[in-house]
Amino acid sequence: MSRKVLVTVPFTDEQKKQLSAAGKEYGDSFIFSEDESVIDREVEDADGIIGNVSPEKLRRAGKLTWMQLNSAGADVYAKEGVVPDQAVLTCATGSYGTALSEYMVCMLLVMMKRIPQYLENQKNGIWRDEGPVTTPAGKRILVVGTGDIGMSFARRIKAFELPDHPITLAGVRRRTGSCPEPLDEIHSVDELPEQVAKADIIAVSMPGSKETYHLFDRELLLKCRRGAYLINIGRGTVLDNEALKDPEISGRFSGIYIDVCEQEPLPDNDPLFRVPNLYITPHITGTYHLDITVQNIADTAEHNYRAWHGECGFKSVVNKKTGYAD
Repeated sequence: MSRKVLVTVPFTDEQKKQLSAAGKEYGDSFIFSEDESVIDREVEDADGIIGNVSPEKLRRAGKLTWMQLNSAGADVYAKEGVVPDQAVLTCATGSYGTALSEYMVCMLLVMMKRIPQYLENQKNGIWRDEGPVTTPAGKRILVVGTGDIGMSFARRIKAFELPDHPITLAGVRRRTGSCPEPLDEIHSVDELPEQVAKADIIAVSMPGSKETYHLFDRELLLKCRRGAYLINIGRGTVLDNEALKDPEISGRFSGIYIDVCEQEPLPDNDPLFRVPNLYITPHITGTYHLDITVQNIADTAEHNYRAWHGECGFKSVVNKKTGYAD
């Protein structure tokens, strides 16, 4: 029996052909649209969905048996009653490692090399040496969240190691066990207070869940090593944004970079914009700006579409109880 698949991701013409070609093998119809009126009209009859259709619209998706998210994070969709019980929920874990980890490395270097000060000086016509800089070489780096994004960052930052200045990469994840390359150590979330106190760089890429909500709260932030660099690129709820507005906390870091906030969009009068050593991008690292990311999502969607038809096993299946991909 023919199935209908609604696709809301802005795929290229080639990627649409890629998915449509797979659909023809099974006699299925693919409907590609980002138009909310079209989504409203088609969601009720969709057997499959590729894209993050709003939870409100999903209430009418009674025929749905498979949903492929275009995001790695699935916390909103894992909540009870959002996706029909009979539907397999898969996410785009593995699609964003390149894009997000490059921003993480980029912004770490921006902070370490005093680039914001030099850009401000250029704007004001000032020729001035802003003093000493630093490097990732020789540093202890704590990677909080060792999924695709965290491990992509670990591999890239390891390239800055020097023979006489080795980098120590310590990972933190829910389940410990064997230590994957290129990490040197692996620790549990319970060990975070001890680990943040020793880290020169703290790179956070944890998903949003009840367990990770305000994982980096005021108490933990005050335990972070003075002079460390802090990056959060996973979910805004992992890091207590209100705590960052306290100079006692923000002032202990050499630099803070966040791409995600608890409230998005961040209101233009929010004090977070004016924290002196805090750098913000508006949740853009994990969008469709990088062509590699979009192709990765298309490839994952095609694989899981074929799995839906029994050709292979699903990948990146979301456990609706935990919100994580198994």
